[in-house]
Amino acid sequence: MHMSKIPFVRNTGPSTFGARRCDHPSLAASARDYINRVESSETFHVPLETIEATLKAYAEGFFPMSDNDRLGFYSSDPRSVYFFDSFHVPRSLRRYYRRHSFDLKTDTAFLEVVRSCRQGRPEWISEFQVQLYAELYKRGHAHSIEAWKDGELAGGIFGTHFGAAFLAESMFHRVPNASNVCLVYLMEMLLRCGFHFCDIQYANEHTARFHPTDLSMKNFMKIFRAALKDTATF
Repeated sequence: MHMSKIPFVRNTGPSTFGARRCDHPSLAASARDYINRVESSETFHVPLETIEATLKAYAEGFFPMSDNDRLGFYSSDPRSVYFFDSFHVPRSLRRYYRRHSFDLKTDTAFLEVVRSCRQGRPEWISEFQVQLYAELYKRGHAHSIEAWKDGELAGGIFGTHFGAAFLAESMFHRVPNASNVCLVYLMEMLLRCGFHFCDIQYANEHTARFHPTDLSMKNFMKIFRAALKDTATF
């Protein structure tokens, strides 16, 4: 897998993922300022220029990832995508999905979902990035899918939403299969709501079970730009 840098940022060396690391100056400065203010117990708001730079990065096919509280943007080639006509639900999960007892909800505990995902990946999702996702959520560009059991959050997924494209960012579970149920529910909802696809950035051993399609970055950007011109309501 090749990870490339965002055009309008400066390369600052290798990351822990074996990819070249890139930082937008305003994003890096905002992250440093956030850390300083948190240490001194000051209230912090993500600057508008940081939010705008993030939206621009997403529109150009990049996604954020943190490394020791430094925020960078990355793009993988190939890019892994779930299409509705090829999304595969393993037989055992299909049976489980039909009889599960989770209460499935959307956008009722967005920050809790993001922070729960961060607990398992603190090196990838910084607290500054959590606040950035919160700003995207306020603007309708981020959403959560949640599995509740006995009044407690059992698992979930969060992702970003641009036009008719949904970009899954991360998932977690506290109860077995909770995140898998959320993923199947998410795909059903995206299809019903007119989304074009669900991007997962790059596949791992778990997400590969659902048969993502690997696209060259060039081909991904073709379908992504088409989705940006369309509208879907989450």
